[in-house]
Order: sequence, then C-alpha cells, then structure tokens
Amino acid sequence: MVLQPLSAADWNLFLRLARGEGWLVPTKEQLLFHHQWRPFFLALRHCGTTCGFISAVSYHHSGWIGNLLIAPELRGQGYGKYLFKEALKVLNQPPLQRIWLTASRQGRSLYQGYGFTQVDTVTRWSATGRGKNQPLTALATLACLMAIEQDCWGEDRGDLISALAADSFLLQQPNTLAMVQTGMDLWQLGPWSAAKSDPRSARLLLDLAVAATPVNKTLFVDALDSAGLELLLRQRGFTRHGQNLLMYQGKMPRLRGVMALASLGSIG
Repeated sequence: MVLQPLSAADWNLFLRLARGEGWLVPTKEQLLFHHQWRPFFLALRHCGTTCGFISAVSYHHSGWIGNLLIAPELRGQGYGKYLFKEALKVLNQPPLQRIWLTASRQGRSLYQGYGFTQVDTVTRWSATGRGKNQPLTALATLACLMAIEQDCWGEDRGDLISALAADSFLLQQPNTLAMVQTGMDLWQLGPWSAAKSDPRSARLLLDLAVAATPVNKTLFVDALDSAGLELLLRQRGFTRHGQNLLMYQGKMPRLRGVMALASLGSIG
C-alpha cells in the first residue's frame, strides 16, 4: 500500500464519493488542498487501485485529521484504519502538541481507543442569504482575528486564518469577531470567536452575515454547542443539518469563547 498526494483522477473520485456521502467540500478548501496544502491530502493506493483518502493538516502546534473516506465497495478491509494510523504518524511529530478531528457519535468509541477525548459538539446550520447589503469592512484586521482566536483556542491559528483570508471579509461587533468566507458554491461564517459572552453582539453579527450573503447563496455555520447559539440561529431562519463530536488527542485545549469553526470539518 502506498500513500501519495492526490492526482487529478483521484480528485474526481474523491469528489464523487464525497457527494455520495452528502459531504460539502467548499471550493476554497479544494483550492487549498490543490495548492499550498497539497502534501496534506493523501490517497491510498493498493494493487493499482485508489482505495481511500485522508487529510492531515498541521499548523504551528496543532493538526487536524479529516476527509477520511473509503470507496463503499472496499470498506471493511482495513483501509480506513490504515489511513487513520498513517495520519497519526504524520501529525505526531514535534512541535505538534495536539491533534483534532470531528467524529460521528458512532465513531466516538473508535477514536477514544486512540486517546481522543470529546471536548464539544459541532452543529451545522444554514440559511439563505438576504443580499440586502454589500459585504461590510470591519475596523478589525486579520491580526485582530488571529489574536482573539489564539486567546479563545489557546493556540496559534494564524496560518489557517491567513490561508482562508482570500475572498473573505471580517464582521465585528463588541466582544466578537468573525470571518465570512465567500465562494462560488457556498458561503461560510467562521472562524468566529468572542472575547466574552454577549448575546446581543452575537445576534447583530449573525444579522450582518445573513444580510451580506447574496440571495442565491447558502450561508453555513459550524457552531459549537457550548457557544449557546441555537435559539439565535433558529430565530434568524437557520436550519439544523446534523452534528459531529469535536475531539482531540494530546495537550488539553483551552477552547473558551469559540463560536464557530473555520472549515466544514477537515481543517478546524
């Protein structure tokens, strides 16, 4: 068995399998894995056949495992376990202190067996944009977002934020700051962090995000349950799509004031 970066044919196969699973793979995330993060997305080949996929992204002291996907006809043959263990080997290198992943409830016991602990639950929400305003320019800068993210997560997420900054804009309200990632296929609100709990600021920021999203686009939010956003999201027309468990292995995280993730599951 051989692990290699994805070829063009592998990409087509991965996207087809992902659609079959109902996964959303934003264009921006695909571009990152095609270019600067290409070494972090791997295909498993055995006897000339591409059997599965996994991504293992690292930045500063953290790593994220995602996109673990095996072709349906090849499942149950150990390929998934092999890919996961290889991803752990890739990420369990200094100076990394912590590895993250999101897991289904069915997968929790499997990941617990590798030393992962559940720290929160991530719920996906979506709403249709209202397109009332043009994207707003916040007084804050990317450096401000990096600072509040580092304080909330207890780790440096600057590389991730910088990678997502193209074709994105910031929204700010007192005590809270977020990025809106635009895209041809979908828009996403995240990363989103708050210096302190402030329901009014959270409500105003959500209103700005929906108003800035075009009417023909869907705005997604991968919100942490600990952020307490469910009522606000429902009141603003968001629909719940499902949940995953946020789990980590390694040094205990801070995770204080994190409202929503920066990606749809694979890079944090």
